[in-house]
Amino acid sequence: MRSNSDIIVVGAGIVGSSTAYHLAAAGASVTLVDQTHPAGGPTGKSSALLHAFYLMPELSQLSIRGREILVSLPEIAGEGPFVTEVGMMWVCGHDSAAEWSAAAERIRDEGSRIETLAPADFAGMAPGFASDDVALGLWEPDYGYADAFGATNALARAARSNGAHLMQNSRVERLLRQGDRITGIKFADGTVLEAGTVVLAAGPWTRRLLATAVLDLPLHIERHPMAVLDAGGKARKVMPFAWCDDISRNYARPDNEGVVLAGTWAGGGTGNRHEEAVRPRTVDNPDHYMEGVDESESVEILETFAARVPAMTELGIRPGYAGLYDMSPDDLPVIGAMPGVEGLIVSAGSSGHGFKTGPAVGEAVARLALHGDQPILKPFSPARFGAGQ
Repeated sequence: MRSNSDIIVVGAGIVGSSTAYHLAAAGASVTLVDQTHPAGGPTGKSSALLHAFYLMPELSQLSIRGREILVSLPEIAGEGPFVTEVGMMWVCGHDSAAEWSAAAERIRDEGSRIETLAPADFAGMAPGFASDDVALGLWEPDYGYADAFGATNALARAARSNGAHLMQNSRVERLLRQGDRITGIKFADGTVLEAGTVVLAAGPWTRRLLATAVLDLPLHIERHPMAVLDAGGKARKVMPFAWCDDISRNYARPDNEGVVLAGTWAGGGTGNRHEEAVRPRTVDNPDHYMEGVDESESVEILETFAARVPAMTELGIRPGYAGLYDMSPDDLPVIGAMPGVEGLIVSAGSSGHGFKTGPAVGEAVARLALHGDQPILKPFSPARFGAGQ
Protein backbone atom coordinates (compact mmCIF):
# COMPACT_ATOMS: atom_id res chain seq x y z
CA MET A 1 0.00 0.00 0.00
CA ARG A 2 1.31 3.42 -0.90
CA SER A 3 0.25 6.78 0.43
CA ASN A 4 1.65 10.15 -0.56
CA SER A 5 2.47 13.45 1.13
CA ASP A 6 4.46 16.53 0.12
CA ILE A 7 6.69 16.29 3.19
CA ILE A 8 7.27 13.52 5.72
CA VAL A 9 8.67 14.38 9.16
CA VAL A 10 10.23 11.38 10.91
CA GLY A 11 10.32 11.84 14.69
CA ALA A 12 7.74 13.63 16.86
CA GLY A 13 10.04 15.11 19.47
CA ILE A 14 10.08 18.85 19.98
CA VAL A 15 11.85 19.54 16.66
CA GLY A 16 9.73 17.18 14.56
CA SER A 17 6.44 18.29 16.11
CA SER A 18 7.35 21.96 15.65
CA THR A 19 8.43 21.33 12.06
CA ALA A 20 5.15 19.58 11.29
CA TYR A 21 3.14 22.39 12.88
CA HIS A 22 4.90 25.15 10.95
CA LEU A 23 4.66 23.20 7.69
CA ALA A 24 0.96 22.52 8.15
CA ALA A 25 0.28 26.12 9.20
CA ALA A 26 1.93 27.22 5.94
CA GLY A 27 -0.42 24.97 3.96
CA ALA A 28 1.95 22.09 3.15
CA SER A 29 0.73 18.50 3.00
CA VAL A 30 2.70 16.90 5.82
CA THR A 31 2.80 13.56 7.62
CA LEU A 32 4.38 13.37 11.10
CA VAL A 33 5.60 9.88 12.00
CA ASP A 34 6.82 8.50 15.31
CA GLN A 35 7.65 4.99 16.48
CA THR A 36 5.77 5.65 19.74
CA HIS A 37 4.08 9.02 20.30
CA PRO A 38 5.01 12.72 20.51
CA ALA A 39 7.71 13.26 23.14
CA GLY A 40 8.00 9.50 23.56
CA GLY A 41 11.79 9.61 23.20
CA PRO A 42 14.50 11.93 24.59
CA THR A 43 12.24 15.01 24.46
CA GLY A 44 9.95 13.55 27.12
CA LYS A 45 12.94 12.98 29.43
CA SER A 46 14.46 16.40 28.94
CA SER A 47 15.03 18.64 31.94
CA ALA A 48 13.49 21.28 29.63
CA LEU A 49 15.58 24.17 30.95
CA LEU A 50 14.99 27.43 29.09
CA HIS A 51 17.64 30.09 28.66
CA ALA A 52 18.98 32.52 26.10
CA PHE A 53 22.58 32.45 27.32
CA TYR A 54 24.93 30.87 24.82
CA LEU A 55 28.35 31.90 23.66
CA MET A 56 27.21 31.29 20.07
CA PRO A 57 24.82 33.94 18.70
CA GLU A 58 22.79 31.54 16.58
CA LEU A 59 22.06 29.28 19.57
CA SER A 60 20.97 32.31 21.60
CA GLN A 61 18.69 33.48 18.80
CA LEU A 62 17.13 30.05 18.40
CA SER A 63 16.60 29.81 22.16
CA ILE A 64 14.99 33.24 22.33
CA ARG A 65 12.64 32.38 19.49
CA GLY A 66 12.01 28.93 20.98
CA ARG A 67 10.76 30.49 24.19
CA GLU A 68 8.53 32.87 22.23
CA ILE A 69 6.87 29.92 20.52
CA LEU A 70 6.46 28.01 23.78
CA VAL A 71 4.81 30.91 25.59
CA SER A 72 2.50 31.45 22.61
CA LEU A 73 1.15 27.88 22.70
CA PRO A 74 -2.10 28.93 24.40
CA GLU A 75 -2.81 31.00 21.25
CA ILE A 76 -1.28 28.55 18.77
CA ALA A 77 -2.77 25.37 20.18
CA GLY A 78 -5.41 26.46 22.68
CA GLU A 79 -3.43 24.63 25.38
CA GLY A 80 -1.10 25.59 28.17
CA PRO A 81 0.66 27.50 29.56
CA PHE A 82 3.65 25.15 29.55
CA VAL A 83 6.40 27.55 30.66
CA THR A 84 7.28 28.19 34.32
CA GLU A 85 9.22 31.44 34.59
CA VAL A 86 11.25 30.89 37.75
CA GLY A 87 14.25 32.57 36.13
CA MET A 88 17.56 31.06 35.08
CA MET A 89 20.71 31.60 37.17
CA TRP A 90 24.27 30.92 35.96
CA VAL A 91 27.62 31.18 37.72
CA CYS A 92 31.17 30.92 36.39
CA GLY A 93 34.74 31.35 37.57
CA HIS A 94 37.37 33.91 36.64
CA ASP A 95 38.53 32.09 33.49
CA SER A 96 35.13 32.51 31.83
CA ALA A 97 33.90 35.81 33.30
CA ALA A 98 35.00 38.15 30.50
CA GLU A 99 33.63 35.92 27.72
CA TRP A 100 30.35 35.38 29.56
CA SER A 101 29.93 39.10 30.25
CA ALA A 102 30.43 39.91 26.56
CA ALA A 103 27.89 37.26 25.58
CA ALA A 104 25.37 38.70 28.04
CA GLU A 105 25.78 42.16 26.48
CA ARG A 106 25.15 40.69 23.02
CA ILE A 107 22.05 38.84 24.24
CA ARG A 108 20.64 42.06 25.68
CA ASP A 109 21.13 43.65 22.27
CA GLU A 110 19.21 40.72 20.78
CA GLY A 111 16.22 41.64 22.92
CA SER A 112 16.38 39.20 25.82
CA ARG A 113 16.68 40.31 29.44
CA ILE A 114 19.87 39.11 31.10
CA GLU A 115 21.69 40.70 34.03
CA THR A 116 25.35 40.35 35.01
CA LEU A 117 25.83 39.87 38.75
CA ALA A 118 28.89 40.56 40.85
CA PRO A 119 29.51 37.88 43.50
CA ALA A 120 27.84 39.99 46.20
CA ASP A 121 24.76 40.53 44.00
CA PHE A 122 24.56 36.82 43.31
CA ALA A 123 24.81 36.06 47.03
CA GLY A 124 21.95 38.45 47.71
CA MET A 125 19.71 36.71 45.18
CA ALA A 126 20.71 33.20 46.24
CA PRO A 127 20.65 32.86 50.05
CA GLY A 128 22.10 29.53 51.12
CA PHE A 129 24.32 29.31 48.02
CA ALA A 130 28.09 29.59 48.52
CA SER A 131 29.66 32.35 46.42
CA ASP A 132 33.34 32.38 47.43
CA ASP A 133 34.56 31.00 44.07
CA VAL A 134 32.02 32.81 41.88
CA ALA A 135 33.44 35.50 39.62
CA LEU A 136 30.24 36.28 37.72
CA GLY A 137 26.59 35.42 37.85
CA LEU A 138 24.05 35.77 35.05
CA TRP A 139 20.34 36.14 35.70
CA GLU A 140 17.66 35.58 33.06
CA PRO A 141 14.35 36.54 34.71
CA ASP A 142 12.07 35.55 31.82
CA TYR A 143 13.32 31.97 31.57
CA GLY A 144 13.12 28.83 33.70
CA TYR A 145 11.71 25.54 32.49
CA ALA A 146 8.89 24.01 30.50
CA ASP A 147 6.64 20.98 30.47
CA ALA A 148 8.42 19.16 27.65
CA PHE A 149 5.78 16.47 27.21
CA GLY A 150 2.84 18.85 27.30
CA ALA A 151 4.35 21.43 24.97
CA THR A 152 5.46 18.87 22.39
CA ASN A 153 2.08 17.16 22.32
CA ALA A 154 0.37 20.54 22.01
CA LEU A 155 2.47 21.30 18.91
CA ALA A 156 1.70 17.88 17.43
CA ARG A 157 -2.03 18.39 18.00
CA ALA A 158 -1.80 21.89 16.51
CA ALA A 159 -0.12 20.37 13.46
CA ARG A 160 -2.98 17.91 13.12
CA SER A 161 -5.55 20.70 13.56
CA ASN A 162 -3.89 22.48 10.64
CA GLY A 163 -4.19 19.41 8.42
CA ALA A 164 -1.11 17.31 9.19
CA HIS A 165 -1.48 13.56 9.36
CA LEU A 166 -0.06 12.09 12.58
CA MET A 167 1.08 8.45 12.51
CA GLN A 168 1.88 7.11 15.99
CA ASN A 169 3.26 3.66 16.87
CA SER A 170 4.67 3.55 13.34
CA ARG A 171 8.26 2.39 13.18
CA VAL A 172 10.25 3.52 10.15
CA GLU A 173 12.45 0.71 8.91
CA ARG A 174 14.32 2.53 6.17
CA LEU A 175 14.66 5.60 4.00
CA LEU A 176 13.82 4.97 0.36
CA ARG A 177 16.46 6.07 -2.11
CA GLN A 178 16.42 6.17 -5.89
CA GLY A 179 19.78 7.27 -7.23
CA ASP A 180 20.63 10.61 -5.68
CA ARG A 181 17.17 11.31 -4.27
CA ILE A 182 15.34 10.25 -1.11
CA THR A 183 11.79 9.42 -2.18
CA GLY A 184 10.08 8.39 1.05
CA ILE A 185 10.11 5.88 3.88
CA LYS A 186 9.27 2.25 4.45
CA PHE A 187 7.65 1.06 7.67
CA ALA A 188 8.38 -2.14 9.54
CA ASP A 189 5.08 -3.60 8.28
CA GLY A 190 6.14 -3.02 4.68
CA THR A 191 3.98 0.05 4.04
CA VAL A 192 5.62 2.68 1.85
CA LEU A 193 5.02 6.42 2.17
CA GLU A 194 6.37 8.62 -0.59
CA ALA A 195 7.10 12.34 -0.50
CA GLY A 196 9.05 15.05 -2.24
CA THR A 197 10.95 15.84 0.96
CA VAL A 198 11.77 13.84 4.08
CA VAL A 199 12.75 15.65 7.27
CA LEU A 200 14.69 13.31 9.53
CA ALA A 201 14.31 14.49 13.14
CA ALA A 202 14.81 11.11 14.76
CA GLY A 203 17.36 12.01 17.45
CA PRO A 204 19.39 8.96 18.53
CA TRP A 205 17.86 6.88 15.72
CA THR A 206 19.12 9.24 13.00
CA ARG A 207 22.34 7.42 12.15
CA ARG A 208 20.60 4.04 11.94
CA LEU A 209 18.09 5.39 9.42
CA LEU A 210 20.73 7.22 7.39
CA ALA A 211 22.60 3.95 7.00
CA THR A 212 19.60 2.42 5.23
CA ALA A 213 20.17 4.94 2.43
CA VAL A 214 23.97 4.51 2.46
CA LEU A 215 24.44 7.85 4.24
CA ASP A 216 26.17 8.76 7.48
CA LEU A 217 26.88 11.51 9.98
CA PRO A 218 29.53 11.38 12.73
CA LEU A 219 27.03 11.20 15.60
CA HIS A 220 27.19 9.23 18.83
CA ILE A 221 24.72 8.71 21.66
CA GLU A 222 25.29 9.56 25.33
CA ARG A 223 23.25 8.47 28.33
CA HIS A 224 22.50 11.35 30.70
CA PRO A 225 21.23 10.44 34.19
CA MET A 226 18.90 12.71 36.13
CA ALA A 227 18.57 12.65 39.92
CA VAL A 228 15.05 13.21 41.28
CA LEU A 229 15.23 14.67 44.79
CA ASP A 230 12.30 14.67 47.20
CA ALA A 231 11.92 18.23 48.47
CA GLY A 232 8.99 17.62 50.82
CA GLY A 233 7.07 20.67 49.61
CA LYS A 234 10.01 23.09 49.76
CA ALA A 235 11.65 22.72 46.35
CA ARG A 236 11.53 26.46 45.61
CA LYS A 237 13.14 27.22 48.97
CA VAL A 238 16.12 24.97 48.27
CA MET A 239 16.36 25.64 44.51
CA PRO A 240 14.39 28.82 43.78
CA PHE A 241 15.30 29.06 40.09
CA ALA A 242 16.61 27.05 37.18
CA TRP A 243 20.33 26.68 37.78
CA CYS A 244 23.56 26.02 35.91
CA ASP A 245 27.01 26.06 37.55
CA ASP A 246 30.06 26.19 35.29
CA ILE A 247 32.35 25.71 38.29
CA SER A 248 30.76 22.66 39.94
CA ARG A 249 29.47 21.55 36.53
CA ASN A 250 25.92 20.79 37.51
CA TYR A 251 22.42 22.01 36.80
CA ALA A 252 19.07 21.78 38.55
CA ARG A 253 15.55 23.12 38.68
CA PRO A 254 12.51 22.79 40.90
CA ASP A 255 9.53 20.85 39.60
CA ASN A 256 6.74 22.71 41.34
CA GLU A 257 7.33 22.29 45.09
CA GLY A 258 7.59 18.51 45.26
CA VAL A 259 10.95 17.64 43.76
CA VAL A 260 14.20 19.08 42.49
CA LEU A 261 15.67 17.64 39.29
CA ALA A 262 19.46 17.65 39.14
CA GLY A 263 22.17 16.57 36.75
CA THR A 264 25.81 17.09 35.86
CA TRP A 265 27.31 18.52 32.70
CA ALA A 266 30.64 19.10 31.03
CA GLY A 267 30.07 22.61 29.76
CA GLY A 268 28.28 21.85 26.51
CA GLY A 269 25.23 23.84 27.59
CA THR A 270 26.99 27.13 26.84
CA GLY A 271 28.31 26.00 23.48
CA ASN A 272 31.75 25.18 24.93
CA ARG A 273 32.73 21.93 26.62
CA HIS A 274 35.28 21.36 29.37
CA GLU A 275 37.59 18.90 27.68
CA GLU A 276 38.95 17.54 30.95
CA ALA A 277 35.50 16.61 32.24
CA VAL A 278 34.36 13.00 32.12
CA ARG A 279 31.83 12.48 29.35
CA PRO A 280 28.73 10.41 30.04
CA ARG A 281 28.70 6.78 28.97
CA THR A 282 27.96 6.08 25.33
CA VAL A 283 25.05 3.97 24.10
CA ASP A 284 25.20 1.74 21.04
CA ASN A 285 21.52 0.86 20.76
CA PRO A 286 18.95 3.55 21.67
CA ASP A 287 16.25 0.88 21.91
CA HIS A 288 18.06 -0.86 24.76
CA TYR A 289 19.85 1.17 27.42
CA MET A 290 19.66 1.63 31.18
CA GLU A 291 16.71 4.02 31.53
CA GLY A 292 16.68 3.92 35.32
CA VAL A 293 19.25 5.62 37.54
CA ASP A 294 20.60 3.67 40.46
CA GLU A 295 21.09 5.28 43.85
CA SER A 296 24.85 5.55 43.51
CA GLU A 297 24.45 7.66 40.36
CA SER A 298 22.00 9.95 42.13
CA VAL A 299 24.40 10.30 45.06
CA GLU A 300 27.24 11.22 42.71
CA ILE A 301 25.11 13.96 41.18
CA LEU A 302 23.99 15.19 44.60
CA GLU A 303 27.55 15.38 45.89
CA THR A 304 28.45 17.94 43.22
CA PHE A 305 26.04 20.34 44.96
CA ALA A 306 27.39 19.85 48.49
CA ALA A 307 29.75 22.82 48.52
CA ARG A 308 27.49 25.23 46.62
CA VAL A 309 24.01 24.36 47.98
CA PRO A 310 24.36 22.40 51.25
CA ALA A 311 20.57 22.18 51.63
CA MET A 312 20.44 19.97 48.55
CA THR A 313 22.18 17.17 50.44
CA GLU A 314 19.30 17.08 52.94
CA LEU A 315 16.77 16.13 50.27
CA GLY A 316 15.60 12.56 49.82
CA ILE A 317 16.52 10.53 46.76
CA ARG A 318 13.71 9.20 44.60
CA PRO A 319 14.25 6.83 41.65
CA GLY A 320 15.92 8.79 38.88
CA TYR A 321 15.81 8.35 35.14
CA ALA A 322 18.16 8.67 32.19
CA GLY A 323 17.63 10.17 28.77
CA LEU A 324 19.66 10.09 25.59
CA TYR A 325 21.57 12.88 23.86
CA ASP A 326 22.57 12.47 20.23
CA MET A 327 25.93 14.22 20.08
CA SER A 328 27.98 15.72 17.27
CA PRO A 329 31.80 15.98 17.31
CA ASP A 330 31.70 19.74 18.00
CA ASP A 331 28.73 19.64 20.42
CA LEU A 332 26.63 21.70 18.01
CA PRO A 333 23.43 20.64 16.25
CA VAL A 334 23.50 19.19 12.75
CA ILE A 335 20.70 20.81 10.75
CA GLY A 336 20.22 21.20 7.04
CA ALA A 337 20.01 19.51 3.69
CA MET A 338 21.91 16.24 3.67
CA PRO A 339 24.86 16.31 1.25
CA GLY A 340 25.00 13.64 -1.40
CA VAL A 341 21.24 13.36 -1.97
CA GLU A 342 18.25 15.51 -2.74
CA GLY A 343 15.00 15.48 -0.83
CA LEU A 344 16.44 14.89 2.66
CA ILE A 345 16.74 17.43 5.49
CA VAL A 346 18.31 16.35 8.77
CA SER A 347 17.92 17.83 12.24
CA ALA A 348 20.08 15.80 14.60
CA GLY A 349 23.03 15.94 16.97
CA SER A 350 21.27 18.39 19.26
CA SER A 351 24.03 17.77 21.83
CA GLY A 352 21.97 18.84 24.82
CA HIS A 353 20.59 22.00 23.21
CA GLY A 354 17.54 20.28 21.77
CA PHE A 355 14.49 21.28 23.79
CA LYS A 356 15.08 24.99 24.33
CA THR A 357 16.01 25.59 20.69
CA GLY A 358 13.65 22.94 19.31
CA PRO A 359 10.52 25.01 18.63
CA ALA A 360 12.57 27.55 16.67
CA VAL A 361 14.62 24.87 14.91
CA GLY A 362 11.36 23.32 13.75
CA GLU A 363 10.19 26.67 12.42
CA ALA A 364 13.48 27.21 10.57
CA VAL A 365 13.50 23.66 9.16
CA ALA A 366 9.96 24.14 7.87
CA ARG A 367 11.07 27.33 6.12
CA LEU A 368 14.11 25.51 4.74
CA ALA A 369 11.88 22.81 3.28
CA LEU A 370 9.50 25.33 1.73
CA HIS A 371 11.74 28.25 0.78
CA GLY A 372 15.38 27.15 0.76
CA ASP A 373 18.41 28.15 2.81
CA GLN A 374 17.89 29.79 6.21
CA PRO A 375 20.88 31.90 7.38
CA ILE A 376 20.39 31.03 11.06
CA LEU A 377 20.95 27.35 10.25
CA LYS A 378 24.13 27.87 8.21
CA PRO A 379 26.61 27.13 11.07
CA PHE A 380 24.91 23.80 11.72
CA SER A 381 25.04 22.41 8.19
CA PRO A 382 25.84 18.69 7.86
CA ALA A 383 28.29 19.70 5.11
CA ARG A 384 30.79 20.86 7.78
CA PHE A 385 31.64 17.20 8.39
CA GLY A 386 31.95 16.28 4.73
CA ALA A 387 28.88 14.13 5.28
CA GLY A 388 27.08 12.27 2.57
CA GLN A 389 27.22 9.07 0.60
